[in-house]
Formats: sequence, C-alpha cells, structure tokens
Amino acid sequence: MATNKHAQIRYNILDRCFSNFNRVYTYEDLLNEINEVLIEIGTEGIQLRQLQYDIAHMKSDAGYRIELDEDLKHYNKRVFRYKSKNFSLANHPLNQYDSEQLESTLAILSRYKHREEFSWIEELIPRMEQAFDLVSSDDNCIVSYQENFDLKGREHISVLFNLILKQKQAKLEYEPYGKPIIEVIICPYHLKQYNNRWFLFGFNELYQSLPNYPLDRILSIDELSTSFKSSETNWLDYFDDIIGVSKPEGALPIKITLKFSEKRINYALTKPLHRTQKKVKSDVSGKTITIKVIPNPELYQLLLSFGEDLEVISPADVRVEMMRKITQMKEKYEHA
Repeated sequence: MATNKHAQIRYNILDRCFSNFNRVYTYEDLLNEINEVLIEIGTEGIQLRQLQYDIAHMKSDAGYRIELDEDLKHYNKRVFRYKSKNFSLANHPLNQYDSEQLESTLAILSRYKHREEFSWIEELIPRMEQAFDLVSSDDNCIVSYQENFDLKGREHISVLFNLILKQKQAKLEYEPYGKPIIEVIICPYHLKQYNNRWFLFGFNELYQSLPNYPLDRILSIDELSTSFKSSETNWLDYFDDIIGVSKPEGALPIKITLKFSEKRINYALTKPLHRTQKKVKSDVSGKTITIKVIPNPELYQLLLSFGEDLEVISPADVRVEMMRKITQMKEKYEHA
C-alpha cells in the first residue's frame, strides 16, 4: 500500500488501540479514534476501506508484520487487539521506509545540534542511530547508555503518554509500599524519568493535590470518560527548585553550603549537583559550593552518596538532618 501524508499518524493511533488490553476496539471505534485526531490537525477523516487497507499494510511484510488476535468478538463484531501484550511498534524493528525517513530526519536535526537551545540533540542522534540499527553492525555498540530493561512499569509509558496527549482521566490500580492496593482517579499531566525510574504526575481530585506515582507501583490503568481538569502547571520549570521528583507543597528553595574533600571536589565541579550550583569565592581552597533547592528525600540521598567526602556547612536544619541520618546508619554497624 502506498504510504501517504497522514499514514504514519494513523499507524500510531492503531498501534495505541491494538496495545490497549483494557478496552474493546471495533472498526467503528478505530475510525472514531483516527478521525478525531485527523480532524483536530485540520484534515479530512478516512472511510472504512482506508482503515482496512491500513490494517492490511501493518500486517504485511512491507509494513510491520503485526499479529492480531483474530478470534476476538464483541456482540458479534470484530474486535482488534494485538495477539501479544508485549508487542508494539515501538519495540518492532523499523521497515525500510521508516529507516530512510528516520535517517533523513536525523540529518535535518543534526544541522541544529550546535545551537545552545538544541544541545540535547548532540546526545539524541547517536542514541537514535544505535537504537534503530542505523549504524554499521561492525561498529559493535559504540555508545552504552544506562538503562534498566527489567524495570516494572515500563509498559505503562505509552498508555499514559496517550492519555496525557488526549487529556483523558484515568483510574489507576496502585500498590503503595507496604500498604493495601488502592484505586486512584487522576488527571495525568506529566511523565518524568529520574534515577532509572519513571514517575507519573497528575491531579488527584479527591485530595486536591498534585502527587507523583512511580510507574512500577501501578498495576493497571483504565481510561475514563469523565471530565478532565487541565493542568495549570508549567512543567518546563516545575522541577527547577528540586533534585529528583519530590516537591513538598508550599516549600521554598533555600541556600545550602557544601564542602567537598580534595579528591571529590572536581567531580562536583564537572558534574554539578544542581543548575544553581556556584563556587564560594571566599573559600581559597576552592572546595566549597552552594546550591539553592527545596530539601527533599532525593537531596539527602544525593548528599549521603558522597560519604565522608562531603560536609554540609549550612543551613543548620539540613546539617542536623544529615547528622540524624548518619547516626542511624552508624547504629546499624555498631555490632558488626
């Protein structure tokens, strides 16, 4: 089948629908999902014949060789769903057309990698080339990236991404640490990765708050048709005042002064702890820095990771909290 201007958009929508094992999609439902998006972007919707062509193309060798569960029916209507829960286009090797399109796109992006606001492209391009086998097989993996492929919850990322994009409420089956499983109704707003874990941020109407939920604690996700409260948060700067993902409500950033050992100061200078990091000019040894953040658990985890190579100089409450944690650690080893 010839690939036209909006074909990839349609394939992505179909992939999302086929991947959703929590909802039934018939021909009519698939047409509604596709046409809703196409009309939103200012183009005409498609008819049943085009939808059938698209599905046939996705199943073909020239497409993505998808496998659908051919036996599913709902009130005698054909239902469309992947045969395997683990299949998605994101996990499937690119076909020749997609490879050519991706190479062209990366070539265009590479023109802008030296502009300051697009510095992230410098890392993105080799990562994409390696991930999608756009480099020679003889290169034997030139670059390695930190990744936890066994991390629970990874399968929720695409579902949540689409719920955020469509502004749909969701019901989560959520298992807090050491507590019973609960149901959470949330307006999902933002996904963030930190320390090799993914977190969902959204509005919890019951508590009128903006909590985060680790994806590895989410057991299931159901899309709801209830009204969606739009986000009023600027997610581009929401994390500016913190390290990690925990943001205590109403708290303000404070100036924290840290002194490093001779052997670790260069590590802190070449890999800043936070964007607000500054050297203390009055310290002639050059081993003291300041950061301005809201104290949270991730801050203390980071500071403790430096062990004896770091001392918190001020403020007093942060220094006392560090002492308390270190004392607790010491007590665990007193009888070793």
